[in-house]
Amino acid sequence: MAQGERGIFEPAFVAGADYQDTLRPNNRQQTAQLGFFARPTFAERNTLYNAGLEFLLGTGARVRTGYALRDLNNNIGASETNSLAFVGRQYETFVGISATQPLLKGGGIDATTAKIRLAALASSVAFQEYRRQVFLALASAEAAYWDLRLAQEQASITADSLATAAKVLADNEARLDVGKGSALDVVQAQAAVASRKARVAQARQTAFDYASRLSSLYSQFTGADAALPKAVDSPESAEPAPDAMASYQMAFVKNPDYMIRQQQVSQEKLRVAYLKNQKLPQLDLKGSFGLNGLSRTPDGSLSDMARQDYPAWSLGVELRVPLGGGIKEKNDLEAGRLGKIRALSSLKEAEVQMLNSIDAARRKIDLHRSSLTNARSVVDFHEKLLKAQLDRLAVGSIDSRAVLETEEKLLEARIAIIESMVMERKAWVELEVVRGSFLEARSAEIDLLAMRAKARQKLAQGFDARPAQPTVTLPDARKSP
Repeated sequence: MAQGERGIFEPAFVAGADYQDTLRPNNRQQTAQLGFFARPTFAERNTLYNAGLEFLLGTGARVRTGYALRDLNNNIGASETNSLAFVGRQYETFVGISATQPLLKGGGIDATTAKIRLAALASSVAFQEYRRQVFLALASAEAAYWDLRLAQEQASITADSLATAAKVLADNEARLDVGKGSALDVVQAQAAVASRKARVAQARQTAFDYASRLSSLYSQFTGADAALPKAVDSPESAEPAPDAMASYQMAFVKNPDYMIRQQQVSQEKLRVAYLKNQKLPQLDLKGSFGLNGLSRTPDGSLSDMARQDYPAWSLGVELRVPLGGGIKEKNDLEAGRLGKIRALSSLKEAEVQMLNSIDAARRKIDLHRSSLTNARSVVDFHEKLLKAQLDRLAVGSIDSRAVLETEEKLLEARIAIIESMVMERKAWVELEVVRGSFLEARSAEIDLLAMRAKARQKLAQGFDARPAQPTVTLPDARKSP
């Protein structure tokens, strides 16, 4: 965008040719002015040539420099018997430069380059928007990965629980066969096995759903379970939540949403400054300088000009003031000021949301870490209790109902552990997105200059119309920043 706007400084070559053929009667005044050479009619055939360069300076001055050649042929001086006869050609040559410099409206480097700077800010906004979309896409993919890990662990844990319940059922059936157990114990164990089978089926279906969703992110058709992605990394992290102030400071310089709002404020401020300039009266300083030449041949005319005997210059000012005070300019300026207020309000809103989101993510990390510690304590207790109860069940000193209840509590505690680990990991992802460090933490930060160079290379080579086959790598285990 900015490169395109810089085209206003591109010089332009201008050339033209005109042919004039005139025949008119002379009025009294024209006849008196011609005096001895007066004729009833005036005839001329002129050919005008011109070429030059036009360009804009940073100060807003428009400059034209060039060369003009006038091939003149008329009947002034012809005999009375043939007043329409052409008496010979003359060639006028002019080489010079002219400039118009705005002093108020449109004058100065700020007004001249306003659109360039607006385009540069727009390019920066577009880059941050692209960066934000990459954040959201990759964060969504990583969150889906951890959801898949959670579903897989739930399926594995419920399968272990089913195996324990099946063992209890087998023991109860064996005791019933030898007359040492009751039918009620067998029925209770069968109900526990059926309940756990349902939970295993549900957990496996959930894992399948998350795996299919993850496959869709990189356009992979699953087809069969063997083609589904598997989550193999552990979501556990030993890193504490980062310092709040450090997170705030990082977010102020890296969060794409906040940077977009900042640049939009800069755009509106620049637009208001430009509109203030446009509201000023039009006062232009004009000047020109050139050399003239005249001869009966083009070469003679150029030689005459080269002697610099006939210089010509001018200097003046021109003032233009709208009688209504500039109705359009006033309304444009008012709209620009409202846009600036709106952008400032949006920036403040983004700042508050960003800071609150950082605090919320940090609290989630601490909460899930605390929940993880508590769940591990519960799992440790119920594992020891279940082991003791299974030993007692083997000798018939406890009924299977108490064992199954303990195993159910162990199942819930084990699931709570993996849920806390995954939720903490997802809270880290949320925090890194808000801080703007998500890509940097994965060594995937986008370099603007490299991206521009790659885009230019693609444009030069031409894009392949055929879609490339996706290459996907699931996220690796990593430490938190």
